[in-house]
Amino acid sequence: MEKTASQIQKERTKELENKANALLKKCDVATLTSINEKGYPRTCLVSIARADTFSDIYFVTSKRSKINGKAVHFETNTKASVCYFLSGDSVTLIGNVEFVGNRELQETIWRETDREFFKKGIDDPKFRLIRFHTIEATFWIEGKFRTCKYK
Repeated sequence: MEKTASQIQKERTKELENKANALLKKCDVATLTSINEKGYPRTCLVSIARADTFSDIYFVTSKRSKINGKAVHFETNTKASVCYFLSGDSVTLIGNVEFVGNRELQETIWRETDREFFKKGIDDPKFRLIRFHTIEATFWIEGKFRTCKYK
């Protein structure tokens, strides 16, 4: 039985998604963009704390700054963008951020090297674990381009 155009497109999208996930596994750092208090985007390089797929990516950040930090930005505007790349391939994501208060999850993601910034570990009042959830992804992988929307 011959495949429909829709089936072919779904297969191609799934292939790009799988390659995007494999690319993410090779990346230690991504860009994370928040919207500042004046409505401008602010992009930072951040270490990826955990990412099983590009759908949900976790980052550790600090609430050190009272006005300029991404933690403060995300308290008032959860809209965000993440981008990661390697060797000419890239994935740009649009989505929302939420603060993760689940202690068990915090403990599984916590790295002792984070103690350099958070002396009291995950009990440090400045420690924030955030989860970025993708609602749109633009893939540029092996010369193939596609934008997909997600829930």
